[in-house]
Amino acid sequence: MASVVRSTALRAGGACVRCRKGKTKCVYENGRAPCKNCAKGMHECYLPSESMAHGGHGVSPARMQHRIRESLPSERVVSSSAVDRQVPAGPSSSVSRHASAAHEKLTPELMTECERVISKTLPACVAFHKPTFLVALKNASMEPTMVNALLTTAARHSPAMIRRYGGHGSSSTAAEHFASKTINLVMQNLDTPSLADIQSVCLLILHEWGCRNAVRAYTYLGLAARMAQMYRLVHHHNSTNEPDQFQMEESFRRTLWLIYILDCFLTSSPGRHPALTHLDVQDVSLPCLDMNYNFTSPVHVRTLSGAPPAGLKDSSAQLSEVGEFGHIVLATKAWRQVVEMMTTTTLATFSDERCVQLEQDIEVLRQSLPMHFADKPNNINLHITMGSGYTYAFIHCLLNCGTIFVNRRRMLQVVTDENFSIDLWRGSSHTHVQTVDKIFAASHSIIHSLLALETGADKDSILCFPLFMLFAAFTAGSTVAYLTLKGLAPANSSESAFNIVRDSVRMCQDGAESWPLVIPWQRHLSVMSKVLRDVKSAPRDKAREDSKKRALSPSVKDDNVSQTDTNPDAMDYEQPDVSAAGPQAVPTTEGRASEPPVPRKTGITTINGGPVAVSTPADSPPPPVPVVAKVDSPSPASPGSALGGVQSSSTGPDVPDVDMTALELCAAFERQLLELDDLAAFMGGGVGNAPS
Repeated sequence: MASVVRSTALRAGGACVRCRKGKTKCVYENGRAPCKNCAKGMHECYLPSESMAHGGHGVSPARMQHRIRESLPSERVVSSSAVDRQVPAGPSSSVSRHASAAHEKLTPELMTECERVISKTLPACVAFHKPTFLVALKNASMEPTMVNALLTTAARHSPAMIRRYGGHGSSSTAAEHFASKTINLVMQNLDTPSLADIQSVCLLILHEWGCRNAVRAYTYLGLAARMAQMYRLVHHHNSTNEPDQFQMEESFRRTLWLIYILDCFLTSSPGRHPALTHLDVQDVSLPCLDMNYNFTSPVHVRTLSGAPPAGLKDSSAQLSEVGEFGHIVLATKAWRQVVEMMTTTTLATFSDERCVQLEQDIEVLRQSLPMHFADKPNNINLHITMGSGYTYAFIHCLLNCGTIFVNRRRMLQVVTDENFSIDLWRGSSHTHVQTVDKIFAASHSIIHSLLALETGADKDSILCFPLFMLFAAFTAGSTVAYLTLKGLAPANSSESAFNIVRDSVRMCQDGAESWPLVIPWQRHLSVMSKVLRDVKSAPRDKAREDSKKRALSPSVKDDNVSQTDTNPDAMDYEQPDVSAAGPQAVPTTEGRASEPPVPRKTGITTINGGPVAVSTPADSPPPPVPVVAKVDSPSPASPGSALGGVQSSSTGPDVPDVDMTALELCAAFERQLLELDDLAAFMGGGVGNAPS
């Protein structure tokens, strides 16, 4: 229904129903609804003459709104029958969309948090139309579903929101406060979903995924896909050069591409079937430049396959360049193709030619990026200054993670061969050396980008990296730690390796405070970091023991040596090659020479949280199967956490109490990678086996 132009005079005929009932002044900005009073409370604003169009049918609109609000369930599961009995179908749907919400009063502080999400937080900052969203926020005309979805995202970044809604300081609890309202509203509007409803479900998927509610996130993904398909059928239009129509179509296209990206992430394992088909996206233009989108300048962009978009009347028309969000889509496709190779390849069916082709595809995409998106040392800082730092970093995290995956899979094929030995590896051709160098370079690029984002982050909000960026940091740190422990890393890479592992551990520790999904990654990485430090400190422990024995000599020289060795903690961090590990990575490991013998606690959980038996290459004798120390978070029903069952100590600097050798850890890690355990952990579990 078109907006009715209203007078700003305070005559009775121009007052809305709510202001007439409350006998308050009814003042309109720009002569259009909502009035100031209704806008402040986020209420539906309409004149008495419009009450029939709003589904009253003889019932007082104020009473109808009151009954609907009281009928809303407070629990997560929604029964729409109560609402259906109160509100007739048809024209009243627009009323129920606004009137049925138990609104959180949108204070200036909450409005600021919503603006931060729209302007600076992925994916909203690239998938949503900023000008429209910001104006709607200011005018209090944004759909309540989207308002609550934005607040769900904002709650993980806002200290004030966490203090108010987070119970015992949990960002997930604060986010859940608004997520439950969002899904209630979505389910009420399921018969006629709006684009805002679909966009809200996308934000809910990220929330549930980050809370490690894997099945729920996967289910919401299917819901978003079906809602988008139905929306497309109802609102399909041929491509036009009308600015308003272009903005609407581009908004839908970006929402569909956001679903595509989430689909690539959450179906990264056998048994997880995609929510979208090839037909859903084959004729859809990739996102255009943000400048064209924000200023509603109609352009045509190629599709994912490179062909012109469907509905383009002039086939010879000039196609515009792919936009910033479009490069994220292309990078996601390249990463997903690597995952496809990993999930469909066994040791027996492995093809090195396929890996080479995938790596070439990634490199072609990397070279096709605009110059300002090239992976150069200072580009990330320039993008941070211009406000596009996360977009730039996300693109390169996808590409670099794909590079690590490809080369790591090639290495696994070599190290699991029965004839493998470290000596043969070191004496082999330059191919293996180049493989390791590529992994180190990609890992360094990932960590460097995230460190730069940390430096440029807002000081008044909590730094909360997107889940994929944290997974890329975990992939970089765990792979570099494995290469170093296995003896495959170059001899001169010790300091670089410790820096990468140290920073990735810290990032995952910080990320686990915002995302329960990251907790198993962080714990697994902490174990690898601890073993890495133990291996590195073993020769120095022996040197300290020898120096203490020599201290019994009356030699002045020996006395000096003994005095410097009386502080083993300083010794650990004063050595140049150890300082990279840093005290932030894992707690200091004391020398064991003076300790009484204790039973060894061996083992490591899978990256996804379950126990794993240790396997080794065929050329080495198999060690005894270790007793696995369970370090995963408790079950969701555990009192350890309101959401996801996270113990408070699990996100701290504590390292699981395990004592493993480098050989045992590397063998366990190899087995986990071959079983795709890291991908299962990435999705949060809930992964079924592929049908045979």
